[in-house]
Amino acid sequence: MDTSEARKWKQLQSKRYAEKRKFGVVDTQKEEMPPEHVRKIIRDHGDMTSRKFRHDKRVYLGALKYMPHAVLKLLENMPMPWEQIRDVKVLYHITGAITFVNETPRVIEPVYLAQWGTMWIMMRREKRDRRHFKVCFEK
Repeated sequence: MDTSEARKWKQLQSKRYAEKRKFGVVDTQKEEMPPEHVRKIIRDHGDMTSRKFRHDKRVYLGALKYMPHAVLKLLENMPMPWEQIRDVKVLYHITGAITFVNETPRVIEPVYLAQWGTMWIMMRREKRDRRHFKVCFEK
């Protein structure tokens, strides 16, 4: 009797502390929302003084921990000088507490270096000719 109970207890504990395996679970992709949806969340949560957002303040404080990563991803995906606009996928909290850029830029190094080289030459020419630069301090 004692050995069967001990065996049963041991079996339960091994299940309880065993490595969790996910065989039957299918990881579902979240559907993409339009950019207006994110803009609306951020606009609505801009003013946190409202009583409506009293309980969200804790979420905002918790999100501060991930802010350096969010800034890194934002800088990583900034449009290059030769790009007019760059559309990226974002991952955001429903309260608008934090938003991550959910992409990693992939570049072909020789092409990237050539684009930067061309851009650098164009910027030097622009600065030399002073088309869009104005002298601030004139006597």
